[in-house]
Amino acid sequence: MATIHLARNQQSLGPFGEEELREGLRTGRFLSSDLVWRVGMDTWKPLSEMAPLWGLETPPPPLEALAAPLVESAVLTGEGDEPAWEQRERIGFFPALTQTINAVLLRPTETFSKMKQDGGLVNPLLYYVILGCVSGVVLAFYQMGLQSQMGDFQSKLQHYIPQYQLPPHAFDGGPFGTAGFLGSLLLIPVSCVLRAFLGAAIFHLMLMIVGGATRPLETTFRVYCYAFGTSMLFNLLPCCGALIGIIWGSYILYVGLKEAHGIEGWKSLVAISLPGFFCCILPMILGIAGIAALYAKSGITLPH
Repeated sequence: MATIHLARNQQSLGPFGEEELREGLRTGRFLSSDLVWRVGMDTWKPLSEMAPLWGLETPPPPLEALAAPLVESAVLTGEGDEPAWEQRERIGFFPALTQTINAVLLRPTETFSKMKQDGGLVNPLLYYVILGCVSGVVLAFYQMGLQSQMGDFQSKLQHYIPQYQLPPHAFDGGPFGTAGFLGSLLLIPVSCVLRAFLGAAIFHLMLMIVGGATRPLETTFRVYCYAFGTSMLFNLLPCCGALIGIIWGSYILYVGLKEAHGIEGWKSLVAISLPGFFCCILPMILGIAGIAALYAKSGITLPH
């Protein structure tokens, strides 16, 4: 038999004789997925295809080669098991909660690429509501503390400047006082549920506009709940925590939609940017255009 050339991963392993090739197959040095070529062949072909023609026995493919298609199939058929919150019955409530927070915040690409695609809306919604209630309650107490501080400031200001007056209930929580505060706390879970369904629907609609909705609304709902549910924890930080949460949550949502729907990054980016454009930038542009038109109609020239 003529000398046989063998290559793996586009790298030549060298020419070999028939006995060397046979011994390499027996010891596992050569894989059935390796490519071979010899004089008289038009192109490189897999060793598994040519070995039987040459009277050689090929070993079974390595387990790693079998595992990759299985993992890919699991992802495509919705059999992923991420995040850990989906497994809380097995690993426990608090371990599942903390592991999910850590995974979504620090490893969003890996987490959403293996996200469970089906199973209903209850699990992601429950996660979103729990973290939303925690952050909402903390924000409410922050606001109450700020009102108390402003009330003290108002009292001191009126002591030194008697003529200084503010409207009644300016910093005391309003005419309903404690009852109104407790009522607002009770509305937090309802607000979370409404935000989850409305937010997921809006972003899925944006995905449909850019041609990125490769999976059903449930997938977008899951990504939205895990992304923004986790990022709401930044509300626990005083001052700029809410702003950080919006920015980081938007990034996680971008990664999550890209990985879960299997789409290009630009489609995910445009999908999460369109709501801001329609709600903020577009009205501002229309407002400026309207003001300019009003001045133009009045015969007033705007400065350049």
